[in-house]
Amino acid sequence: MVSCGADKSIYFQTAEQTAEGPSFSRSHHVVEKTTLYDMDLDSTRTHVAIACQDRNIRVYNVETGKLKKCLKGSSSDEGALLKVQMDPSGSFFATSCSDKNISIFDYESGECVATLFGHSEIVTCMRFSQDCKHLITVSGDR
Repeated sequence: MVSCGADKSIYFQTAEQTAEGPSFSRSHHVVEKTTLYDMDLDSTRTHVAIACQDRNIRVYNVETGKLKKCLKGSSSDEGALLKVQMDPSGSFFATSCSDKNISIFDYESGECVATLFGHSEIVTCMRFSQDCKHLITVSGDR
């Protein structure tokens, strides 16, 4: 189990079934210098991508807790990253920013392949369709 929060901490925990029920033990604890807003596992479930206030996506190895890479997560220099969503193929990730824009990036290279505009409020949720042909977004703008 991986969790992150506004306290800038990322906790990596291992679950184990015991006679008393499930037991969790912390395997790694990482403290970042920026606030962490959202995260999503990649398609292989070996890496977690975390959306950070400094507009970067930090990718960590779930098993070791080590930083794999840090990618730019916004095409603008304004606002903070609020959401990150990996696509089911593991090829792309989408981010939403407090500037109300959505960006889609190549997961391996970090290159921005699309920037989407249109919501008048922040995007609060995103999901790729299973076939990776659509990105569904939710916003407070109805």
